Amino acid sequence: MLAPTDPVLASSIQVGPPNTGGEDTPRFTLTSEAGLNDGLAFPFVYLAIKIAEAFSEGKTFTYEMLWSWFTHDVLWKIGAGVVVGVLVGKLLAKVVFSKHTRETTISQGYVVIALTLLAYGLAEYVHSYGFIAVFVAAFAFRRSECEHTYHQKLHDFAEQSEGLLMSLVLVIFGMFLGQGLQAGVELTWRVYIVSFTFLLLIRPIGGFIALSGLNLPHTEKYAISALGIRGIGTLYYLSYALNQGFFADEDALKLWIVCSIVILTSIFIHGLSASRLLKMTPKSSIKINAAYI
Repeated sequence: MLAPTDPVLASSIQVGPPNTGGEDTPRFTLTSEAGLNDGLAFPFVYLAIKIAEAFSEGKTFTYEMLWSWFTHDVLWKIGAGVVVGVLVGKLLAKVVFSKHTRETTISQGYVVIALTLLAYGLAEYVHSYGFIAVFVAAFAFRRSECEHTYHQKLHDFAEQSEGLLMSLVLVIFGMFLGQGLQAGVELTWRVYIVSFTFLLLIRPIGGFIALSGLNLPHTEKYAISALGIRGIGTLYYLSYALNQGFFADEDALKLWIVCSIVILTSIFIHGLSASRLLKMTPKSSIKINAAYI
């Protein structure tokens, strides 16, 4: 549940607008990660739910259950999400940039919303991951007519919409934290140890190991591993898992506290350190082709 990251909480680590030149590897990597890992975290949330379900019924988690999870929740749902995303992105791009609709649709920025809802809805209809479908659809759409100035307009509209929605979500998150403190929620030292271990050890070390095979300077690997603002998607996954009814109320409260502390601390620490960490990367950093951004 702590896998999702959300760079919109720290705009300094996002890639720039389309067609504005090359981007350095850390920004491109962090933005790509934030787009992909919301969907890629879901199979493991399902795995935790299936394990909890088995134990709540007095059963053991068998190899057959693991194979069923792998074939359905990993292979099928990820694969179908990618296919749906490619189809939606290509088809919508064909409609938008066609000669018949170019003049009427090219001035509208809300195509971003249509792309998001269409990809997500179709993916959920075929029982795949909507988050992955939306990311792939946006990527496929961006690759169509990649030099067109319309992509700049879509980027601006999406950025403004993200900012408004994120402001609303953070206000609600703040109200949620305030209600928790007023309710007398106990914050033990164990909660802080678990929270800071995930944030300051597991994420950086795991990221550095994952990047070990790449030919990147150590400063870039460190910056990519250390950053990654905890995402509000964490709260979605937590709510989804707890609503399945396989977790005790006492454990659920502990999970809410840990996730809230991690998100709040991450917003504060990463918000202050993001620009400084990115400045540590060498100026000779590999540049990403602007057509992919």
